[in-house]
Amino acid sequence: MKSLFGRRDEIGPVEGPDTLGAYKEGRLDERRGADHAEPRATKADIDEAYDRGRVDGRRRGGGGFGLIGLLLLVVLVVGGVMLYLAARNGSFSSGGAVVDRNIATVTQKAQAPIRSAADKTGNALQNAGQDLKQRAGSGQQ
Repeated sequence: MKSLFGRRDEIGPVEGPDTLGAYKEGRLDERRGADHAEPRATKADIDEAYDRGRVDGRRRGGGGFGLIGLLLLVVLVVGGVMLYLAARNGSFSSGGAVVDRNIATVTQKAQAPIRSAADKTGNALQNAGQDLKQRAGSGQQ
């Protein structure tokens, strides 16, 4: 059996004369525990590990601008532009009118090529339809 990690042979059940004995010996070692176990961590060890973790967390920091920061930045920029236009034109309503005019101009510029393409497509379809009618009426294929 192939694996992503390079091992090509399967590990099957352990064959041997005393597999049950090895199991029982392992269980016995587990029950003894104190002889073979590693020493338990003291309170001082736990506190030291906790402090190291806190230092690592501070070092890595929050470190992200995030979606909320991006939205806040967009709102601040739009608000700044509106304040600038209001100050320049004397009032918020005048500044809003400037924004509305600019949006309308951009919209018209974007729609002009689309309308032109739609008109050309419509004319081409009408011409093709008339050609088909003429061919069908005259019997040409």
